[in-house]
Amino acid sequence: MRGMMVGTNMDFSRQYRIYDPSKSDLDVTIIGAGSTGSFVALNLAKMGIQKIKVIDFDIVEAHNIPNQFYRFSDINKLKVDALGEIIKDFAGIDIIKENIKIDDDYNFDINLNSIVILCLDNMEGRELIFKKLKDYPINLIDTRFGGEGYSVHAVDLGNNKEKEIFSKSLEGEIKETSCGEKGIIYTILSLASEICNIIKKLDLKEPSPILLRRELKTYRFIAKMKEAKDGN
Repeated sequence: MRGMMVGTNMDFSRQYRIYDPSKSDLDVTIIGAGSTGSFVALNLAKMGIQKIKVIDFDIVEAHNIPNQFYRFSDINKLKVDALGEIIKDFAGIDIIKENIKIDDDYNFDINLNSIVILCLDNMEGRELIFKKLKDYPINLIDTRFGGEGYSVHAVDLGNNKEKEIFSKSLEGEIKETSCGEKGIIYTILSLASEICNIIKKLDLKEPSPILLRRELKTYRFIAKMKEAKDGN
């Protein structure tokens, strides 16, 4: 049947006119398996993306359950292990798991089909990874959220203008939110959906944003679209 995914029992006939995963060779790396990263991994697997790597060094704790894709039975498990089990059950896909904290000695395994998604909670990690990847012509997606708002930076690292804009964004200060307002599930789900939509657009060469900002509390939405390619 048209729309069936080779290698799984999932039937994509209800979505293939929007996105047919059998035509994709994306290689997605998600750095951070917390609130955003866990739901992005689920959504991508449900879309039919086969090559998903998740990197994290943390364990599941009780306060993760309300806003991350984990079960009570996962408490004290490594996040990458728990997420691997769940995604296997939900989508029949075996993700690649790396229980490691990225440092100066880490080497990325990337190719021209790679997309790297940053789901981190600190600027230092973003800066380190950007430094390691900035000379590779791949797509980098950086997520930032707090309370009921979020932003997404989608950067073509082969485009010098986009790379410069993103580099400047790393110099800005991040407003700290209190522990009681760091994130709520509907904000995280909205953010994860936007990321997956951007990945679909990048894969299909559709017009896509370089920057999104959204405040769910006030329904404020800003999108800056990528410029037409002109050889940088």
